[in-house]
Formats: sequence, C-alpha cells, structure tokens
Amino acid sequence: MSQKYVIGNWKLNPATVSDAAALATSLPANDGCTVGVVPSLVHLSAVKSALADGILLGVQDIAYKTAETGAFTGDVSACQVADIGATFTLVGHSERRQYHGESDEILSAKIANAFTHGLSVIYCIGETKDEYERGETFGVLKNQLAILKAFANQADADIAKLIIAYEPVWAIGTGLTPTFDEIEKTHHFIKDELTAFGMTTPILYGGSVNDKNAPNFAKSDVIDGALVGGASLKTDSFTAIIHAFSQSK
Repeated sequence: MSQKYVIGNWKLNPATVSDAAALATSLPANDGCTVGVVPSLVHLSAVKSALADGILLGVQDIAYKTAETGAFTGDVSACQVADIGATFTLVGHSERRQYHGESDEILSAKIANAFTHGLSVIYCIGETKDEYERGETFGVLKNQLAILKAFANQADADIAKLIIAYEPVWAIGTGLTPTFDEIEKTHHFIKDELTAFGMTTPILYGGSVNDKNAPNFAKSDVIDGALVGGASLKTDSFTAIIHAFSQSK
C-alpha cells in the first residue's frame, strides 16, 4: 500500500496566534498516514510548538529571488523557514497564481530554492471553471506540469521531495467537486505525464474535501491523499479526513 497524505492549508486563518496554537493543539497525533499543516507565516513558531509529534509543518510560500537572504522586503526564504522547522512548502497554489501573477519562471525558481534547503514541495495544479467547461482540463494540466521536466534528472533525493496536488480552481471553497470518475481519470493523466518525465510522485486531491467525501476519495488507488482547505480549520472534520485516509492503507 502506498503512503497516504493529509495536508491542511489554513490560508489566512485564523486571526490570532492563540487561536492558531489552540487549533494545532487539538489535532490528533499521526494515526497511520502522513499529516501536515500549513499555517500563516506569522503563526509558524507557535504552531510548531503546539503540534503533536509526527505532524509536519509547512509554509504557504517562499521567495523566488533567493533561497538565502537579501534585499527582498516582505519575502521569506527557504533558508529561513527550514531553520525555523518547516519541512515543506506549497508552490503554485491557484490563489498565488491568480492574485500574485506567479509565472512558470517564478514557480520553477521556488521549487529549486526549496530543494536547495531540503524542503519538500507540494506543487499545486488545476483548471478554472471555464477551462473545465471547455474540456481543456488535460491541456491546462499538461502545461502546468511541464516545468517539472527540468527537475527530472536531479538527484533522487530531490525528486522524492515532490508531491502533486490536483485542485480544480472551481472546486476550491465552493462545495463543488468533479465526479469521482473525473478525478480518477485526471489523476491517471497526471501520473502518465510524470512517468513520461521519468518521475513518480504521490498525487493528492484538493478542492472542497470534507469529512463526508473523504472516505470515497480514500478508496481510490490513484488518490494518494488530500490537500484540505476550510475543513482543516475544524478539528472534528479534519480528524475524520485523516482517519479516512489512515484506514485506507
């Protein structure tokens, strides 16, 4: 059985450090799958101190101009977040692409910077509603995955740090999801694209994952876990999602 992953992306939540610490404290210890949370950068230290052993700490973003330090006001580097105890970073989330105009060049630089300091990368891909309705999902994903080809010949230790998260943009926070068959077909397509690069990585699903639909997702042989948004802010729901994927092993 493959390793399963459940990652909670807290985005710009919660509002206070005390609430973030309380949320972290309420999470269950690892019960059979790899669990991680991605809090706001300002809450990183408090969350790290509050997490149970075995729960991984990630960041939502790192600088692309440098992996170290420099005159880049407002940025946080891979070097800095690794030093504070983060072990992975998100790259390519649709909100970063949409609101910050992140290009393939920027995303490639972030992946390279993460690998430089031993951070794993959860690389997010997904189509918009218009692209989905026009039947362009596979073409969009093919283009988004293309930047990974440059990393295919890197050391195995680096490629082992890469995870893909398929998140249809139109499903994030909307309560809508593709059909189960559509998700499985898309994961198969992603797997085939990566195989063509000589790469094999876990593929997570994200986009309105909750405690109700997680058991169905967890049954699939091609869904290796979930990247969870809003439901990860509710202890009972997030715990149920973790349990669903733990039981699927």
